[in-house]
Amino acid sequence: MSKRDKLIMALTNHPNNVTFSDVQKLLEIEGFLLDRISGSHHIFDREGLTIVLPVHKNRVKAVYVRRVLELITDVGETP
Repeated sequence: MSKRDKLIMALTNHPNNVTFSDVQKLLEIEGFLLDRISGSHHIFDREGLTIVLPVHKNRVKAVYVRRVLELITDVGETP
């Protein structure tokens, strides 16, 4: 099992207990780069796709974790 698969499994199974570094690692594996930080908002870009993650106390809320997972699976399925 690859590192990417392990991260996806961990985020899927426990979306409420996720650190920002875990989400950042997954996004970087998928080719996203941290473009800028504006306050608590961390903005990642990749080929015209942008995702904004609010981070408080090094945690990302479950709703944003689910959005990241949906984005990655949707992007992974398109040719």
